[in-house]
Amino acid sequence: MIPESSPQLGTCPTYPPLGKEIKALLVWPKIPTSFWTFSGMVDLLSEKVVMPPLGLLTVAALCPAEWTVRLIDQAVEDLTDDDILWADVVMVGAMAVQKVGLQEALARARRLGRRTMVGGPYASGEPQEMLEIADHVVVGEPDEVFHAIAKDLENGTAKRLYEITDKPDVTKTPIARFDLLKIDSYASMSIQFSRGCPFQCEFCDIIVLYGRKPRTKLPEQLLAELDKLLSLGWKKQVFIVDDNFIGNHARALELARELEKWQQAHEFPVMFYTEASTDLARKQALVEAMVRANFFYVFLGIESPSKESLAEVKKFQNLAMDPASCIELLHRSGLWVTGGFIVGFDSDTEEIFEQQIRFIERTAIPWALLNFLRALPRTALHDRMKKEGRLIESRVMSSDSTPPNFRTTMDSAVLLRGFQKTLASIYDPEQFYARAWRSLQSWQTKKCQRPCRQPAFGQILRILLRSIWHQGFRGSYRKAYWKFFLKIFVRYSLNRPKLWMAATLLISGHHFIPYTSEVVRKIDGEIQKVETAPELVVANA
Repeated sequence: MIPESSPQLGTCPTYPPLGKEIKALLVWPKIPTSFWTFSGMVDLLSEKVVMPPLGLLTVAALCPAEWTVRLIDQAVEDLTDDDILWADVVMVGAMAVQKVGLQEALARARRLGRRTMVGGPYASGEPQEMLEIADHVVVGEPDEVFHAIAKDLENGTAKRLYEITDKPDVTKTPIARFDLLKIDSYASMSIQFSRGCPFQCEFCDIIVLYGRKPRTKLPEQLLAELDKLLSLGWKKQVFIVDDNFIGNHARALELARELEKWQQAHEFPVMFYTEASTDLARKQALVEAMVRANFFYVFLGIESPSKESLAEVKKFQNLAMDPASCIELLHRSGLWVTGGFIVGFDSDTEEIFEQQIRFIERTAIPWALLNFLRALPRTALHDRMKKEGRLIESRVMSSDSTPPNFRTTMDSAVLLRGFQKTLASIYDPEQFYARAWRSLQSWQTKKCQRPCRQPAFGQILRILLRSIWHQGFRGSYRKAYWKFFLKIFVRYSLNRPKLWMAATLLISGHHFIPYTSEVVRKIDGEIQKVETAPELVVANA
């Protein structure tokens, strides 16, 4: 449902109707370097970025057939004035971390006299802020109503604000416009099976944006999307982007079985990875089906080894089974595990940092993505922090070194130093590569698993030479690099899945190790800030 706009947010009288044959430019601002971008690793590859903007590609598919649509992913190519001047309307999507790029793109478009529209997670969380910098703001999922928004643009009756409250039937969502991509610029492709998550984690905005009742596509929709990718020549990794792939585990099992049949029919052209909650380990039939469908690895939202912290934020699904046992079971079943971790919960004590380090080492998770807890707009945590007078409105997440946007119960300087210590420990070169080695030993690959199609020999050789030059010769961690390099090629040269994963881990050090040093240095500056602003150190009673 789209409510009628209020008088102050009515139509835009300065713009005429755009007509039926609109030229729409979709812009995805570059995501700043973070642990999640794998930027240093991509520098060694032939690709430019890990994955494409699936949300904008889906919006492109919703545009009327009469429209001409172009996409600019600023991680792949620059946005020029000529690009903007070509368009009748510039449509920007973004997450909070892309705030600066979003503001710049909208400002340039307005300066050049072009209509602007913004949507996506950031706009949905901060619509009032977006109304100050964009002509039209779309809040929520536009799948079933975009035709009405498009008609408004064509007729000159577009509203300033569209607040979409209904959750669309994703079985009617069209195939994303993958044809708009410079497809060779990406290390993996993205497809979506479901939206929503049944859990109630206090800090999570997914349940706010997409609801707590998972809505799934039909298996045949996913197969059609894969067919489209295959027709475009894609034979690499495919990320099923669901925030919790097993939110509806019965439907996920059905899909995994259909994916296995598709893989067999096409001689296993791709490999999959996805995100899930730790209770995936309790669904053995699903795990086995995923492995048979050629899932290689899974990201788990582990968050914390502290039961008190998990209970505090209502992440009860992680309390049903020992998380270390979950990871061990998944490794044994054929899924390699990476995970997310958080510090800054009210229940966290100064011991949490050693606990995180011990857990990450014990479970041998090389890519342990550590973050501060943050109160995202519209979440239960945000509401609680606001009610308790603890929000720091001026502190917007801009990087991995940005402290929480609320007054923590732990002394801020202690929290920052503990975060700094944890990062420095887990991404110490020796520790990182030793953990990577143990993860390969724990991961029991199955005969049905096959790595995705490898580049041509010449391209592999160029990647190898770049790795050896930047990591083996110029890297500050040369000794750890060569030790891991020799071990994996001696041990796993005949095990194709493990060799692929090992090579990926080898070059990923070029991202995690240098970037960690950068974050550690930046946190020194954050520590100085909180020590000179004591009002931000102690939480309000």
